[in-house]
Amino acid sequence: MEKHIPKFLIEEDVIHLKISCLSLRERALLEFLYSTGRRVGEVEKINIEDLNWENCSAIVNGKGSKQREVYFTTECKVRLKKYLASEDSSKALFVTDTHPT
Repeated sequence: MEKHIPKFLIEEDVIHLKISCLSLRERALLEFLYSTGRRVGEVEKINIEDLNWENCSAIVNGKGSKQREVYFTTECKVRLKKYLASEDSSKALFVTDTHPT
């Protein structure tokens, strides 16, 4: 049985995605996903307390309930801080109007 080879985004695609982000939340979420390579299902479980601002890292519960430390870029850190400054306090890192994401 042939294995599925994942497709990766080229830099031009990422630039177009960044331009299409309409909110601070969308931009921060995109930067976090792109810089860490995490799945949406993993990111939606991250709480603010899981972030380590000093070394730009986060503790993520990955596939198989394994905890991993992942690193994000300085640009991502800036986007996250701008987003969090614009939000009401919440435990979850990414929040929607209806429920945490």
